[in-house]
Order: sequence, then structure tokens, then C-alpha cells
Amino acid sequence: MKKIVLSLLMMSLVAGTFAQRHNRRDKADNSSEKVKSERFDKGKLELLLAQKKYEDAKTLIDGVLADPKNQDNKDALTYKAVIYSDLSRDSATKDKYPDALNVASTTLNQLQENTPDTAAFNKLMREDLGINAISAVYSNCFNTGKDAFGKSQWDTAYTQFKTAAHWANYITQNGFSQNPDRNAIDTFTVLYVGFAAQNASGFDSEKGFKNPAMADSAMAIYTMLADRKIAIPDMAAMYQFMIQYYQYKKDKANVSKYLALAKGYYPKQLPLWNQLETTQMLAGGDYSEVIKNYKAKDAAGSLSEMQYVELGETLAKAQRDSKDTAVVSEAGVLAIDAYEKAFAKSPKGLYAFNAGVLNYAEFSKLDDDFYKSRGEGAALKAKRDAIQKSQMPLADTAITWLTKAYEILSAKTDRDKSETISLNRAVDIIANLYSWKMDKARGHDTTAYDKAETGFKKFDALHNTFQ
Repeated sequence: MKKIVLSLLMMSLVAGTFAQRHNRRDKADNSSEKVKSERFDKGKLELLLAQKKYEDAKTLIDGVLADPKNQDNKDALTYKAVIYSDLSRDSATKDKYPDALNVASTTLNQLQENTPDTAAFNKLMREDLGINAISAVYSNCFNTGKDAFGKSQWDTAYTQFKTAAHWANYITQNGFSQNPDRNAIDTFTVLYVGFAAQNASGFDSEKGFKNPAMADSAMAIYTMLADRKIAIPDMAAMYQFMIQYYQYKKDKANVSKYLALAKGYYPKQLPLWNQLETTQMLAGGDYSEVIKNYKAKDAAGSLSEMQYVELGETLAKAQRDSKDTAVVSEAGVLAIDAYEKAFAKSPKGLYAFNAGVLNYAEFSKLDDDFYKSRGEGAALKAKRDAIQKSQMPLADTAITWLTKAYEILSAKTDRDKSETISLNRAVDIIANLYSWKMDKARGHDTTAYDKAETGFKKFDALHNTFQ
């Protein structure tokens, strides 16, 4: 599977969507007051932030939290996150404090972990301006994840997008965004957490997953999105991975479930879904199962042109590989059926050629049986007569399909090498069959003999004439 790349829609997202302005409070200028560094003064901090004196605010909050008795002060910790996030964004200080945003992120994580009461945490974020720190962390992680994704640094992208998605969902689910739906999610960010995990999984259709844990992480995210019935354009790749994941797990029920969803959501990519469906039908190399799947899908009328071709190839292979005579017999009939139906959907010369060759192969098997039954006696003669009776319709059908192939391919001016080889072989087989029909009609059916002779002369003259 190809690695997923960032879409233009994703790239156009404006990081920092959730940023809010500081809530200034009208206060008298109390800068002349002497405030000890270890004393937590929320009003003083708010004033410094409003004045964009971020370094002064940092000095103050660092002094407050240096005092052991203040280290668990959640209001102070919230302001620490806010101040450090502002330091990371302000042009005058961001280079001086390159690790400021990491400090803000770590502080927020610890604060949330130590505040299991969501309402209490929300109050800190709302009243102590903590939502601004969350917005800054979200924006930074989103942009860092985007850059890492573009550099194929999947693990880093996954970690950054995951953090961004965590805070984006927090903002929405707790009423800090303009979206009134508290159950909504930041679809793009969440989706790209999955994409990064998918790429990090190192999926190979034959070898499986280089990193199964990342594959499972991607699936957890994708399943959540699929359960929400979200179907934006970027998500076709998601459904492809889900189908292939379950194919590798040999989970037929989920393969069928997500194939059906993918076909419904993304009909323009039907060739891809059909290819994956065919892969599922051919999985395991059990020709009995392939035959069963073919008959069911054919009866439902759901097979595409290329599915008929691919299944025809597999069923024809079953004739050569299987040692089960029942499978060989049924596979031969269905292989012919598959190519005939592919031709009905798109009248291509090679489809007609394959249908003709497969009929000729059945004819040739009977011809072998005919010659094995040589000898005197009524029983052997009766057996030969029965064989010949079965051969005649096969010969006629083979001639019909091979003639169609001849007519289409000989008229084609841009034949490739395979088509030219097939065309030369088609006229030789047709000539052989007409020769056989001449032999069977000789001495007792003049009309049939003359007709067969005319056909033989026409196609025998074409031997090796197509270049």
C-alpha cells in the first residue's frame, strides 16, 4: 500500500483555530506595589500578561512554584502553562526560551492527570486562561506533526498529532469552541493520527505488519471514525487499510462489512474496492472456495469486468494445479463463463481468445480420450461415438470465440506483443478445428465437409502472417 500523504485540505487548516484572546480585567496599575516573588498573586499575573510582560510573569510564577507549599497550587500551575505558552509564541522571547512550549505541554498534562474532576479542570482552564495554553500546545503539535509527516517521520508525526487531537477534542467536548455539538471531534487531526500510525505500521500484504502495535492503533482510530459514519474524501485510504488489515487477519465478516461501506461512500473508487474484493475471493488458494465465491458473486450480478478476468485466470489455473477431478471439471466450465461475461461487459479480443482457448482445451482432453479408445469392438466404437458427440459443440464454440478474437485483433492497428501472439495462435487453432471437422464429415456429409474446408483454407492461409 502506498504511504498516505497530507491532503491539500489538511495542509490548508489554520493551526491555532481554538486560540482565544486574554480576558483583560480593568484594574488599577499596582506596579508600584512590592510583591514578593514567592507570593501567588493572580491579579498581578493577569496584569503582566495583559501588558505582554511575559518574562516578568515567568520570574513571578517560577518564584511562586519554587516554594514547596505552592507546588500543588493548581491555579499557579495553570498560569505557568499559560505564561510559558506565551513565551513560546511571542517574537521577542520564543528564541530565548526554545523549550517553553514543552514546559507548557508537560504542565498541562500533569495538571489534567492530577485533576480527575473534569468540571474542576474546566474551571481552571476558563478562569485562569488555561485554554490559551491548550490552544498553543494544540497548534504547535499540529504543525510539528505536519512537518514530521511530510518528512516520513511517522512515529514523531503520530505522537504530535495524537497530542493535538487530545486537546482539540477536549476543547470541543467541554464547550470551548464555537461548535455546539459537544460530541463532535476534530476529524482531520484524528484522521491523521491514524494515517501516521498506519504508515508507521509498515504494512505489507504478504508479510503483514512491521509494527503490529501501530497497526492496531490505526485501527482503533479508524474504527471510531467509521462508527461515526464520517466519510470525507481523505478517508478512502482509511477504508482501504481497514479492509486489508482484516484480510490479513482472515476476518471475513469485517472485510465484507468495510467493503460494503467503502463502495457506498466512495463509488468513484469502485475499481479499487473490486480489486480488494477479488483478493478476498482468492485468499487462501482453496479452489473450492474460489468456485463457491465466484458462483455467489456471479449470481448476485456484482462482478466487474476485471473481476471476471482475474477470476477467470484463477479458475483456469485451478485446472492445471488441482488434483481434485471435480474441482478441475467445474473450474474449467466457470473459467470459460468468466471470460465470456468479461467479453459481454467489454468486447476485447483477448477475452474472446481466452474463452476460445479454454473451450479448445476441453475439446483436446476429449480428443486424447478418443485416441485412447482406439480398437475393435462395439464397446470401444460406442465410446468413441459418445466422445465425438461431446467434442462437436466444443469445437463449434471454440471456433466461434476464436473467430471473434481474430476479427477484433486483426482489425486493431495498435496491437501489443501479447495480442499479436494470440492472434497468430487463434488462426492456427481455428484451422486445426476446421481440419478436424473435415475429417469427421469426409465421405458422408458433403455440405459439412465443404463448409469446413472453406474455413480451413481461409485460416490456414493466415498462419504466422500477423506481425
